[in-house]
Amino acid sequence: MRFEIRGENRLGITRDVINVLTDHGLDIRTFEVTTHYIYADIPAIRPDRFPLLAHSLKQIPGILDIREIERLPTERRRAQLHATLAALGDPVIAVDANGLIAQANPAAQAIAGSNEKPLRDQDISSILVEPSIEDLRQSGFRLPEHEVTLGGQTYLLQVEPIGHVDDGSDAADDEPWGGVMVFHRAARLGRVITALQDRSHTGFDDIIGNSRTLARAKSQAQRLAGIDAPLLILGETGTGKELFARACHRASNRADQPFLALNCAAMPESLAESELFGYAAGAFTSARRGGKPGLLELADGGTLFLDEIGELTPYLQAKLLRVLQDGRFRRVGGTDEITVDVRIISATNRDLETMSHDGTFREDLYFRLNVLGITLPPLRERVEDIDDLAKFFMARTAQQTERPTPHLAKDGLDWLRAHDWPGNVRELENTLFRAVALLDGDILGARDLTSAATGTTTTPDMAAASENPNPSDAQTTPSSGPDLITRALAQDDFNAGLDLLEREMLVRLYPDYPSSRKLAERLGVSHTSIANKLRKYNIGT
Repeated sequence: MRFEIRGENRLGITRDVINVLTDHGLDIRTFEVTTHYIYADIPAIRPDRFPLLAHSLKQIPGILDIREIERLPTERRRAQLHATLAALGDPVIAVDANGLIAQANPAAQAIAGSNEKPLRDQDISSILVEPSIEDLRQSGFRLPEHEVTLGGQTYLLQVEPIGHVDDGSDAADDEPWGGVMVFHRAARLGRVITALQDRSHTGFDDIIGNSRTLARAKSQAQRLAGIDAPLLILGETGTGKELFARACHRASNRADQPFLALNCAAMPESLAESELFGYAAGAFTSARRGGKPGLLELADGGTLFLDEIGELTPYLQAKLLRVLQDGRFRRVGGTDEITVDVRIISATNRDLETMSHDGTFREDLYFRLNVLGITLPPLRERVEDIDDLAKFFMARTAQQTERPTPHLAKDGLDWLRAHDWPGNVRELENTLFRAVALLDGDILGARDLTSAATGTTTTPDMAAASENPNPSDAQTTPSSGPDLITRALAQDDFNAGLDLLEREMLVRLYPDYPSSRKLAERLGVSHTSIANKLRKYNIGT
């Protein structure tokens, strides 16, 4: 039986309680004392004898109350510790200075294969080869992330000392009496990385635009998001492929798991391989001790987004193909096979089907990646979304640059709608950022946007020239030269290329000559001809 005695903080009261218990011939198994409270565990006392014992104890001066309890304070704290450890999904093991296991939570018991035989009091070397207890002692039981194998699975081990007391007193312990070993799965670290990243705009509702073409793409993506199969997102550069990939992940059953991304064109093959597949200990000279998990391991259970997949080298294409086939791979320099459960979402602005026919992209990999597919519309096919996009980007830039959000003038909106936007939404965002950041007033017009788009600054002389009705004195805005010619040459036929050049010329001149008559005078052609072309290209309407 366990009971609690509440009393005054009187000198000698504990001795008086022990004397009464001794007089009753009771054997005390556990005795705990704190200010105002005494706790005792006496197995031999019978329930029918407790009232008599309580009566005797209450005769002691200063004793206020006696009651039966289920657990002593130490037992209660131990139970709370066990409950806390049991709630942790990661294996946790506490060892003493001799390497004997003092505590092990259920996750450690299960992974070590010791459900029937408790790990407590076993030597840590019986389940963990490295690091040795000698290594732990030499490090003061303090190790940063160190890759180990426990129960046949790979973990990142972190060790922290326990029992080290440094309160400035002479009695402070210089040496810890043991350490706590926490085993992290790579996928858990992936979730941490994902949580630390900015996720303020990741859902389908956060994708700006209500045009019919964008609505179709969003609707199709929402239908495919919940299907646990590889997804290929096609679209020109800057159309929001990663934004759609994140939205698909968030709408899937893997939403609570990691979402990690790799740009396949941003690094050389060797670096991309180690980033994607990780590397084993000693794989190369500068390899981190214990090796390093790759994005596939970190994203285990979640989604891995491979942007610009068309730039992947043939060697990495072959390695990725096997992952898509059976979820297995080997780290760089490693021999052990690792199995992961990862959904691959890939994206490209290249024609993978043609590349697979030409032999520059593996056909079998293309079929594996393109189980599900969506194509995102370019900005020129969703012009009606430009107004909302412009308002969003202008407001965000104003917040970042700590200035009031400017007003977009009508000629500014006309300019945005008429522009070709080969870089799509990304180009629109960058253009508006430059325009707002460099704007002197509070109204953003076509001239400001033209300067921002071409990287030039409108000078007072240029502004005056734009207002000069004499066409011989008028100045034009510099064109983007090679980029424009390259886009024209990329058109399907000669007339399409000429149309692109003609449209670009009108788009750039219209802000300075905002009427068909002025523009006709500037170009030396008829007013009717210019009016027809402005209508044809939807400029100024």
